[in-house]
Amino acid sequence: MSERIVLVRKRIASLTLFALLGLCACGRSAYPPQQASPQTHDTILENDKKQIVMGWNAFGTTDSYIQLNSPTPQMNVVSPRWFTLNAESLVSGEVDTRYVEWAHQSGRKVWAFFGNQFNAELTDSLIGNPDNHKKIAKLLAEKMVPAKVDGLNVDFENIDPKNKDDFVGFIKALKKTLSPHGIVLSVDVTRENPDPYWSGSYDRKELGKAADYIVMMGYDEDLGGGERVGSVASLDWVEEGLQLLLKEVPSRKVILAVPFYTREWVTNLQTNVSTRFDRSMVETEQLLAQRNLKKKWDDKAKQNYVEFVENGEKHQIWIEDEMSMKNRLDLVNKYKLKGTAAWYIGQEDPGIWQVFQLQ
Repeated sequence: MSERIVLVRKRIASLTLFALLGLCACGRSAYPPQQASPQTHDTILENDKKQIVMGWNAFGTTDSYIQLNSPTPQMNVVSPRWFTLNAESLVSGEVDTRYVEWAHQSGRKVWAFFGNQFNAELTDSLIGNPDNHKKIAKLLAEKMVPAKVDGLNVDFENIDPKNKDDFVGFIKALKKTLSPHGIVLSVDVTRENPDPYWSGSYDRKELGKAADYIVMMGYDEDLGGGERVGSVASLDWVEEGLQLLLKEVPSRKVILAVPFYTREWVTNLQTNVSTRFDRSMVETEQLLAQRNLKKKWDDKAKQNYVEFVENGEKHQIWIEDEMSMKNRLDLVNKYKLKGTAAWYIGQEDPGIWQVFQLQ
């Protein structure tokens, strides 16, 4: 999700008219709460004992998403990148009912992705105005409820710290509007780091109270708090982040997001200047095979590592593979978290899903 990491990083059935047709002269809602009598929103959550394994779909089409999702039976929640904040219409994007129908037929729930374009100014102009909170929530409900979307995943990043309380108020408004329809609300937060915009703008404790789930993005260690050569997510760094988050949010509400990508760091040995290149799991394995590179275990990062020198440049990669992923999933069990989320589907080596199957 983190689009600042953009890894290759970047549908169409309008349902607004359908929603409006349900309005009648007496002013009843176009999208009445789903009639599930004792199965209220809270009851659904309480009775859902399964671990969540969510995968984000990004930078594709419904057809490509379905193709990429299909070989992953371990994944029980899918999150297609559909909605974004918009200065003119408040919310842009639509639900593709064909995707929802496919997901439900394959036994998966759909949590639509809602982002802020990582735009602090846009977020301030819209979320900074409390009058927009209910308006945005209503627009989302009009799009999601008729299409039977199961949840909303809010991924607002790079928020001005002055909007910290505004964001909490916005999440509360979403919850109040969406919960009567049985729609689950999850909010993505960075692992704590020194950056005020990328980390300090989240009131994790209050967000944890307002939302159904908090998704901790357990990656971008190399970017958080000063770019430096290193792992995308060393295990100790991830675990410490979870420990900090769990002081403020109950473990039953926490989902750990894991990376299906890494970075290749290239350092000029004369100038000592480093440049990073985003690499998917698949790209990394191809590079290892092409150069006949042998993995070495980095006990500090708790993952495999390779390096080589070519044309006066040193190349370094901390590898995401079955071993690193197994270690991350062990944290989910150790701290009794609700589950995992993977950024993003299509970057992974297919064999990685066998690790999820063991959980």
